[in-house]
Amino acid sequence: MHITPLDIRKQPFPRTFRGFDPDAVNSFLEHVAGEYEVIIRQNDAYATQVKNLEQNLEKFRQIEQVLNETLLTAQRTSDEARVNAHKEADLILKDSQIRADRYEDESRNRVSKLEGELVSIRSQRDSFLARFKAMLQTQLDLLEVISGDLRSDDAQEQSAPPPRQQQQLPPKRVAVKSPDDATIEDVPPQPVVAG
Repeated sequence: MHITPLDIRKQPFPRTFRGFDPDAVNSFLEHVAGEYEVIIRQNDAYATQVKNLEQNLEKFRQIEQVLNETLLTAQRTSDEARVNAHKEADLILKDSQIRADRYEDESRNRVSKLEGELVSIRSQRDSFLARFKAMLQTQLDLLEVISGDLRSDDAQEQSAPPPRQQQQLPPKRVAVKSPDDATIEDVPPQPVVAG
């Protein structure tokens, strides 16, 4: 049963002989009712405060839930960004490796091509030198023959009797070639390697 301050104030008591002083009882009841009113008001204030605190607590719980969800979202986003960064770094490394391999292959091919061109140029040089040397040797041999013919003609003129008035034909000069002599025409053409 719920007792109010009004119940305390209006509570009737039966009268008996030699009972309590009604004024003292009424005064005490008034005092108890006043204290009870204060306690009820405090209780109402506390109940209101508790209700407000519970509402604030609920708000804080909602804020905490939002913060937790935000933290989880941020964590997921951070993890995804990290994974994406690793994937992108792996792709960049693979792309760099592919490019490096391609550049290396191109460099090797170019070096191989240049080496081929160098071999071709050396071959052409050696061929030219051989033909030029053969041509020079042929010319030297021809000069030796001509020089020998001229010396023999000079020797014959000195030992021959005075000439008559007869028309003389110039002596035939025949170039004698040794088997080792070769002219530029005798050297076969050398293959030319196109670069």
